[in-house]
Amino acid sequence: MKQFILIISLLTCFSYYSFAQKNDKTLINEGVELHDSLEFEKAIDKYNEALKLNPESMLAKYELALSYLELKDYNNAIKYATDVIESGNSEILAESYNVKSEALVGLNKIDEAIQLLNEGIKKTGNHFFLQFNLALNYYKKRDLENALKYVRQAIDMSKSSSGAFLLNAYITNDIGLWVQSLLSFQMFLTLEPDSKRSQNAFEEMMQIMRIKPTSGKPIERSFVQLQMNGGNDSTHIIKDIPPLNIEDGLDRKAVWDIIQSKLNKLNANEKEPSLFLTFTEVNKAIVNSLEMTHNGPKEGAMWNFFVPFFTQIVNSEHYETYCKYISVSYFPESLEWWNTNKNKGEEFKKWFENGDD
Repeated sequence: MKQFILIISLLTCFSYYSFAQKNDKTLINEGVELHDSLEFEKAIDKYNEALKLNPESMLAKYELALSYLELKDYNNAIKYATDVIESGNSEILAESYNVKSEALVGLNKIDEAIQLLNEGIKKTGNHFFLQFNLALNYYKKRDLENALKYVRQAIDMSKSSSGAFLLNAYITNDIGLWVQSLLSFQMFLTLEPDSKRSQNAFEEMMQIMRIKPTSGKPIERSFVQLQMNGGNDSTHIIKDIPPLNIEDGLDRKAVWDIIQSKLNKLNANEKEPSLFLTFTEVNKAIVNSLEMTHNGPKEGAMWNFFVPFFTQIVNSEHYETYCKYISVSYFPESLEWWNTNKNKGEEFKKWFENGDD
């Protein structure tokens, strides 16, 4: 009889534990839905309910850290992300390092964030978002050498992140690699053509090409730069004349001369050529000049990714459509064209996804 009672008791405990486990996961799922709907405080309530049922749920703590991060409650974000990191939960370890690092940046502890991200890479291996955030934090410190190193590694790991290409465009422009910056801006716009930061990116690209004046109002950038004096600067002014020496086998003076020649020709043929026409012609001239101006081994993403990618587009029958596509946030006529030429848009999309085959 005692054995029977013991078995019943064990089954009851097991049933309760299974019920609790099921419900803590259900509560977490409900919290995620609330988080995705920007109901962060309600999401936190769900995660706390889940923790009452299962105090050791690292998933609940990770989701809590995420929601607190969104609320800019950085101390709580750090608290729960640290719990997950110390638990060693491999499934969400890298993500927790990332959340904690962002919270540290929110508290202006950027050096601690960089140290933490390096620790995360050592413990979890290379992850795109860890590399990207390292690049972003070095960029905020204006350590452009390290910023470029890590953003290139991030791009090598994933060529589908528009943010990485935008950051790369900013960094390369800041250190004088303006041709590489042009190509990276276009890659960003290919992935993200119609956002607020797309409009600003297109403006900066137009200034690098010298299609728009380089003086006047600074260009607003998406990633805030932390200056040595503690102030913030989210703008950038482009110099009148960029570096023109040979860099990475690229004769930048030759590219510059081609830009000036094309602009002079356009202005001579038309009193006021449209900005869109000027962009398409200058951009084509730049891309087609890269192979001609190359001098040295073709190494790195510049020659093995960017140049082949854009050369194929520029010399295709879809080039004008492509230019309309990447400029929809900048030129009202491009947006209007897309709205009235759905068939050409579909043809371009099909070609872009499948190539000439």
